[in-house]
Amino acid sequence: MSTAVPDDHVARELEDARLRIAHANARLYDREKQRRDARRQYQREYYALHRKEQLEYQRRYRVAQRAKDPDAYRESKRARAKRWRDKHRDQVNARLREKYRADPEKHRQRRREAYAHNPEEQRARRRAYYAANREKQLAAQQRWRDREKRRVDAGLPVRRLHRVDRDERFANRAAADEFFGREWTDAELKVALRSIATPHDLWASWKRDCLKVRAAHHLAMQKEELARLEKELARARPGPKPKHRPTPEELEEARLDAIGRAINERLRHREPPRRPHHLDPAAPHQHLLPHDQTGMNR
Repeated sequence: MSTAVPDDHVARELEDARLRIAHANARLYDREKQRRDARRQYQREYYALHRKEQLEYQRRYRVAQRAKDPDAYRESKRARAKRWRDKHRDQVNARLREKYRADPEKHRQRRREAYAHNPEEQRARRRAYYAANREKQLAAQQRWRDREKRRVDAGLPVRRLHRVDRDERFANRAAADEFFGREWTDAELKVALRSIATPHDLWASWKRDCLKVRAAHHLAMQKEELARLEKELARARPGPKPKHRPTPEELEEARLDAIGRAINERLRHREPPRRPHHLDPAAPHQHLLPHDQTGMNR
């Protein structure tokens, strides 16, 4: 008679088996990695000890391959160069930029001569590149327009950068390090602070403008308060509405009276209303009260 194995026991066994397989694979990977690292280290040491022999062997191999099949040799050479450029693209571009910045006029003159020698080919090449990368070019142009619009909206000047040669960059960097790294004396600091201090006439003009704005604000608030008090006085006064306009003195008296009434209402002491207790003998008896209502009573 067979007994059923619980599902949780089967799941645990499967999980243990997966863990054992994973550990075994990890150990195999570590051993393989150690073997590869040891092989590379041995190759580096062997090449360092036999560098001249290896270079001579490579030279003879290249000569033999070129003599055997020149076309295949050139194709393999181009493929190797392309793989190296793709792998070191950032380094190559940085070196080309540095070379251009060292003597930009030389490269500009070379481009002008190439364009003058065959302008139709240059135009066709540019049109072909634009057609192949049209979406990319349009996106770059739109980003440039958006950036310039943000700068103009923020009140910033138009961004115009120009390249400088290597000697000028080194000179500018040295001058900046000397300027920001030196220690300033108290007299130099005072002179520098005076050079950026706000002029006295500008400061006085700003204070006058602030006082004018504050006075205009107070006047506007006072006018609103007087208008409100005038409406309250007109509503509180009995009889027909006066035909004459209240004077500022009357409005001020009305405002003070309103403040006084509010304070009196807040501070006046009143006796709380008497609430008779149900056992108070002085309270009137319910049965002695007159019943004027009609209908059924309880």
